[in-house]
Amino acid sequence: MEFPFRSAAVSTFAHATENERRVLSVLKTLLPEGVGVRRLKLEGHHGNPIVNLEAKIEQRKLLRELWQRVMAKLRMGELKKLSKIVPERVDGDCFFYLRFDKQLAHLGKLVLADSGDAIHFKLKVAAYPARREVAVKLLEKFIGADRNEAEAQVHRF
Repeated sequence: MEFPFRSAAVSTFAHATENERRVLSVLKTLLPEGVGVRRLKLEGHHGNPIVNLEAKIEQRKLLRELWQRVMAKLRMGELKKLSKIVPERVDGDCFFYLRFDKQLAHLGKLVLADSGDAIHFKLKVAAYPARREVAVKLLEKFIGADRNEAEAQVHRF
């Protein structure tokens, strides 16, 4: 199965109540080694300091490693959920959006989230022609193949 991603942006926020180093550490556990993280200071609605941490990846080798790291941390139930939510997470520009619970990621568990305090993934799907339906089909096939491989590995032990 051909790898479907062309680029990725991975980001999260470190709020004033959080230890920024810990948040950065959690983010780096998902990123391939050597990928830089941009730090941008923001101000919340009530004047509270917020730091946006973001990494961008465009190299195919690093994109593959990013995806492998995510797949290695996902539990089987989350992988099944991921394969079901593809249509609602792809937009008209062929971006695939994922959110993972930041607090659980700190504990080493990668769990999909719909909202709240999350690590955000924005993955550009290399779909030809560049249409949402094409991207959805491509991702469903790709994630289904990953899921089948993961299930096969579980059954080997």
